[in-house]
Amino acid sequence: MTKVLNPTIGMADLASRLAEEQDISKVKARIILDRIRDKMIAELTEGHRVNLFGLGILEVRDTKPKIGRNPKTGQQIAIPARKKVIFKASKHLKGSI
Repeated sequence: MTKVLNPTIGMADLASRLAEEQDISKVKARIILDRIRDKMIAELTEGHRVNLFGLGILEVRDTKPKIGRNPKTGQQIAIPARKKVIFKASKHLKGSI
């Protein structure tokens, strides 16, 4: 069975579509998207949640240290605690998909 991949839209594609819809240059649209991305990263780094209304919430959570297993050798390894970014989709997004 062949796995079908959904197309991926990158920042350049988003900037191009935003520029066309808002009648601004692609460069200006890319600058806007880059600044939004940078601001979201800064807020997450400071420990804040980022609520993207209608899309979902991004937040940083701590994971606990745990014991894992190397699947190749079966040897136990210690996996340290770390931080991870999670995304919780909004009801609106879930209902739209």
